[in-house]
Amino acid sequence: MLYINDHLEDIPAELLEKAVSSLPLWRRELALKFKFAEGRRECTLAYLELCRGLQLEYGITEMPAFSYNQSGKPFLPDYPRIHFSLSHCKKAIGCYISPEPCGLDIEGIRSAKDSLVNYCMNEEECRQIFSAPNPDVAFITLWTRKEAVFKLKGTGINDNIKDILSPSNTEGICIQTVPNLLNGYIMSVAQYSDAKIQLWK
Repeated sequence: MLYINDHLEDIPAELLEKAVSSLPLWRRELALKFKFAEGRRECTLAYLELCRGLQLEYGITEMPAFSYNQSGKPFLPDYPRIHFSLSHCKKAIGCYISPEPCGLDIEGIRSAKDSLVNYCMNEEECRQIFSAPNPDVAFITLWTRKEAVFKLKGTGINDNIKDILSPSNTEGICIQTVPNLLNGYIMSVAQYSDAKIQLWK
């Protein structure tokens, strides 16, 4: 299930400070490492969305600790059967919770610069982007799908970025993309195909 907050600019500074202070020490220290308030806000709210989802879906009221795999993907050592993926940008923060491995990416729509497109997209994807009615939307759509798959696999972004969406790399994977053009972001969720992606109740 997806938990998302795309009203970040409506949160008063004093409420954000209160939210940061409510975090467990390890997460508070991580949030406070961000130089700017934006980063602290996103780090804090992403974790609180996870806590909200865990309480609603599993009745878990304590704030959970994370462990990390060798590529830095977080997991819940006290709840090994619960999988989650966090993502945030300036426009929205979200958490996807599932009984199966999953990957979520949320990105604000930004310019499809030639250098960036050519760096992370293969030839066919470049053609799709530059021939699209809105290249910026086409670029971020593909980018979120790529990152969602990387997060699902738990590898982090690697040298396979151009071809991560090829049939051989996505065999057995289901990807669902939802654009929110009104609020200026796009999100994608990836799961293995035998797991049902549930974005809304």
